[in-house]
Amino acid sequence: MPHQAAIEEKDLPTAASGVSAQDDTADHGLPTAIVSLKVIEALASAPSGLGVTRLAQLLGMPKARVHRHLSVLREHGYVDQDPDNNQYRVGWQMFLLGRACTSRFDVMSLAKPILEQLRDKVGQTIVISTFSDNEVVVIDLLRGTAPVEISLRPGTRFHHNSVAQGKIALAFGAEKLRRAYLTQPLPACTPRTIVDPDRLSAEIELVRKRGWADAPEELYIGINALAAPLLQANGELFGTLAIVGSIHYLPSTPDPAHVQALLEAAAQISAAMGYSSKATR
Repeated sequence: MPHQAAIEEKDLPTAASGVSAQDDTADHGLPTAIVSLKVIEALASAPSGLGVTRLAQLLGMPKARVHRHLSVLREHGYVDQDPDNNQYRVGWQMFLLGRACTSRFDVMSLAKPILEQLRDKVGQTIVISTFSDNEVVVIDLLRGTAPVEISLRPGTRFHHNSVAQGKIALAFGAEKLRRAYLTQPLPACTPRTIVDPDRLSAEIELVRKRGWADAPEELYIGINALAAPLLQANGELFGTLAIVGSIHYLPSTPDPAHVQALLEAAAQISAAMGYSSKATR
């Protein structure tokens, strides 16, 4: 059974974590923590990302100082950097922070009735995840009713090639994410984990065609998952919806009823977030 991987508590950048003592006092009269928040605010307003130069211009601060803040925020998961153009954008940790701080747009609350219906149909743990360049990150979950319970924690991270959710991220996420991931060494979690780039590429194509993914015993022996994409109003991938359970309940050849229930639930949640397949075609 998976271990419970709790998200680590991270302090905002301090002198000990890489920002100079001078920065601790003020940036144009502002405390370091406030400067870091302003960096995040600027990035949140630019979905396609910002370079250091443009960000420094927007904040009216020296590039070197902005870069120091970005480096620490990236280390702690609050910021990601695009490997193709070096631009920065908000990271996966912001999904978790937003979930903790606001109820205005809480995917779990929005989707709760749908998740409960899915859980009642399949009896297994239901998981919503988002993703970064290299990992899937659990946002929240609804525990199953089966005798064998799969327990996860929000913030748990898994490599894309080891889980069904990661295959969804690679299949329905940005092409540059997929391209970059396939060029790096693929870590193995079990003997069944896909570590050959060509085989993973073929699996990604299969996932894209059928609209769902599985990963029987590829993360842990005895565990499987079925996953489907959650799409935003603009058609971009928000994250994944997954059924996670024992291989006894989710065998290598999945029950078509489970797959259909998953796809219907994912479509309903995507629609609740404003996605329309007709509008995006």
